[in-house]
Amino acid sequence: MTAAIVLAGGRGSRLGGVDKAAVEVAGRPLVDHVYAALDGCDPIVAVGPASLARPGVHVVREDPPFGGPVAATAAGLDAIGDADETWLLACDLPRADRIVGRLRSEPIGDGGGVVLVDREGRTQWLAGRYRVAALRYAVAALDDLAGASVRQLVGGLPLRTVNDVDDASADVDTPADLDTYRLLTVSTLNKGHSAMTDTADKPLPNLDGWIAELAPALGLGDVNVPLRPLLDLTREVAHGVARPAGPITTYLVGLAVAQGMSVDDAHAVVTRLVEGRSE
Repeated sequence: MTAAIVLAGGRGSRLGGVDKAAVEVAGRPLVDHVYAALDGCDPIVAVGPASLARPGVHVVREDPPFGGPVAATAAGLDAIGDADETWLLACDLPRADRIVGRLRSEPIGDGGGVVLVDREGRTQWLAGRYRVAALRYAVAALDDLAGASVRQLVGGLPLRTVNDVDDASADVDTPADLDTYRLLTVSTLNKGHSAMTDTADKPLPNLDGWIAELAPALGLGDVNVPLRPLLDLTREVAHGVARPAGPITTYLVGLAVAQGMSVDDAHAVVTRLVEGRSE
């Protein structure tokens, strides 16, 4: 049987102290989405406050409280007994079911685990399935657990990586993320990713048909919509600023183009501003 460790002991500092586990998305607390994805695991251990308790979920506290994700992982490992493998998930993953569905059948082989890598190439350490022995070895190798990062804990383990093609590992990390996810319904959540960030190499289905229907309804007649530049621009802004900024930016670019600016020039302006935010 595979165990599960859910980390939920943080302060939510970047969200102004909001209890992320309790934030409601699509009608239920974030942590309940994670628990549902882990149905069938034994045991399921949540590390954090007593409010995390649910039937079938054992709650423990890291030492010291708010000691960070590595101290929390160690506390979880102490509580899962002799399981061979364990899921290690953050509490703020509304699409945890997609993470589990994607990684459940992925072989670990001789490595220490298998984890997702997001569209930006960042390894999502808290969206993975690990060998318990490898995690315990990594914990024992650290001199001080309190305040250590998850990268320090597992970054040296031989891990298999799987591309997160549908943003299953997108979490609630900023106020903008929080605002976006609070608006999600069960239907939009289950789509697996936001349409505003979908920029696959092939055009999305039915876009040409939708444009042909929408343009005349808006009194625009026959128009040439530069799909790829607009989709790339929207994705760039969604990742570099905030998801809700994507469609807003597209609207503003449309106004600029209507006043004579080219799409390429508008894209260059947006790119410069987005890159300036990351410096």
